[in-house]
Amino acid sequence: MYLPKLKGGFELRNLYAHRHRLSTQGATKIVDENSKAIYLVVGNWGRHQDVLSVYAISGELLAQIKQRGFGIFPKFDLFLNDKKVGSLRRINFGNKDLILIKGLNWVVTGNIIKFVYKIYHKQTLIMSLQEVMLPSGKFLELAINNEANEPLCLSIVAILDYFASSSQKKRRSHYQFQVKYD
Repeated sequence: MYLPKLKGGFELRNLYAHRHRLSTQGATKIVDENSKAIYLVVGNWGRHQDVLSVYAISGELLAQIKQRGFGIFPKFDLFLNDKKVGSLRRINFGNKDLILIKGLNWVVTGNIIKFVYKIYHKQTLIMSLQEVMLPSGKFLELAINNEANEPLCLSIVAILDYFASSSQKKRRSHYQFQVKYD
């Protein structure tokens, strides 16, 4: 499953997804730097047994992530070609995230406020993620080391987007005040 280390001169492939769309219900188109549709991400979040699926633009199911736990730190299982390849567990340290992916031996580190993340296998960078502003709005830019890793990385990014969206909702509710006129 794991792919070889990056060699000098190797370029990461960039993919783009609209910010916050991965965490909402429905379908999200994933495009390359030429705006060519590459993947379609479809699914629901927030309830036990919810599933998000990554399809090739041709319609072939490539990867899924299934929510199997609920609560403050829900658990998720990752599937590639209908075979379970890992389990995801999030550990939150305020603004910092550490996500362990058992089975793949991947580690995700990042900042939930700035929405900057990296995925590693040991010391090898698998993917970097950042929010970028493009003429058509806010996008997530994924730089991935190998095309074979893209479906699983997209599944993980969808979870990160979900965590960030739910975290923003909680922060906003803490700072709202209401004035009642009787």
